[in-house]
Amino acid sequence: MTPTNNVSNTHVLFQSYPITSRARILTGDAPTPYHIYNGYGVFIGGTADLAATQALLQPEAVQPVQTTDGRALMGIWVCDFTEASLGPHHELQFSIFVARDEVRDISPRPLGLLAAMLTRPDVMMMCHGLWNNTPTVVAYNREVLSLNARLAESCIARSGNGLTFDVTDADTGASVLSGMLSNITSPTLKANLELMSLTGMTRLMALGRQPWLSMSIVNPRGVLLDHNAVAQALTKPAATAVRSIDPKIDRLTFGAGSYARLGFTPCFLQGMTGFKFVYLNPDKAI
Repeated sequence: MTPTNNVSNTHVLFQSYPITSRARILTGDAPTPYHIYNGYGVFIGGTADLAATQALLQPEAVQPVQTTDGRALMGIWVCDFTEASLGPHHELQFSIFVARDEVRDISPRPLGLLAAMLTRPDVMMMCHGLWNNTPTVVAYNREVLSLNARLAESCIARSGNGLTFDVTDADTGASVLSGMLSNITSPTLKANLELMSLTGMTRLMALGRQPWLSMSIVNPRGVLLDHNAVAQALTKPAATAVRSIDPKIDRLTFGAGSYARLGFTPCFLQGMTGFKFVYLNPDKAI
């Protein structure tokens, strides 16, 4: 399963991290590492109840990262990957931000999480809950990346510069998350100024000049691996837009389940188009 457009994999990211082998999974042979060549989506960043998040992470060898006012950091990814090494697919991911040691100094401002993702190497992202809409991607995520992927029935659609989505668990038929977000491609000056004040203009400009950004991703215990391990994810969207959540035009509806009980408060969204992404295999145990 290679990109249909032979230009899409010529970006320096894919040249630096090319597909080098194949992995045997339940649905057949799959190329590795995992590549996304094009797509769009949104990252919804926010905070969650600390005690509930600590209880959720009790089996893990990491701790939830906290704001200075005692909230855990959490994010939700809703993506339509239109061209990928494993074929087109949808993804809904619930991420908990974690560290090896206690971290309690993240700004409680709406974009504090995004600033930490960009500037704090001690802050890692645990891919805790994951739904994909093809059996191949579910098998790859479980059997190669040790992620707790489940099969979804999903609808993700753009309407103007907004996004609507509805994801259900294919095995149980239960709703996982649905929503309607407006203006995912329209950044706001207020958000840009806040991010600049949190990261510093010089550092933010330097990040923008990098050929890609990287993030350390942690798997939950017990899928393939019996321990937490770190994998590197590298990304370079063609365009991003950041703005604060507006309850008047943005809606998220959780289904029943553990994530609905975390008291998630969305603070900002980051819309992404022209998504380019490489996920390397986990190789460093925590």
